[in-house]
Amino acid sequence: MAELEYAGVKASGSKLLLIFPLLSALGGAGWYGFTLYQEFLDLRATVSQYEPPDITGVEQSLAVLNEHMSTVNTHMDFVGKELDLFSEEMGYQKESLEEQIAYVKEVKVDVRQDMKHLEDIVDDVETKLQNQKSGLIEIIDNATERFDDRRDSLYTDTDRKIKELEERLNSKLQRALDNPLAN
Repeated sequence: MAELEYAGVKASGSKLLLIFPLLSALGGAGWYGFTLYQEFLDLRATVSQYEPPDITGVEQSLAVLNEHMSTVNTHMDFVGKELDLFSEEMGYQKESLEEQIAYVKEVKVDVRQDMKHLEDIVDDVETKLQNQKSGLIEIIDNATERFDDRRDSLYTDTDRKIKELEERLNSKLQRALDNPLAN
């Protein structure tokens, strides 16, 4: 097997196999360090040459946007207050409407009671009128009967008186005819 000697250190094949990856790792680390240092130098050069962009247009747009947002917030506050007032007014209107509905219901009940009372009165009046009508019909029938009876009695009495008068006149006429000189 191959042996390598350097500064009094002897390395055989298996040790060489360990040294080779170690040396290549050290070389890779050195290369990475150099590359990192070069990127640092490039970055420093870039940063030293950096000039910030002109953002005055953006700042102006942002100022306009902030002012617009302020105006919108003011309008939203105003609209919120208006909505609060509108809600309050709607509450008053609702209360008023509920009171009116309650009043209408109460009036409705009162009107129904009054109508029932009036119907009862009308029924009583109709009953009384019917009773009075029946009473008047009876009175008229009785008066008609009495009138008819009275008329009949007057006819009978008149007929009787006419007959009596006729008989008296006939008897006087007969007497006058029987004795023409007596008168």
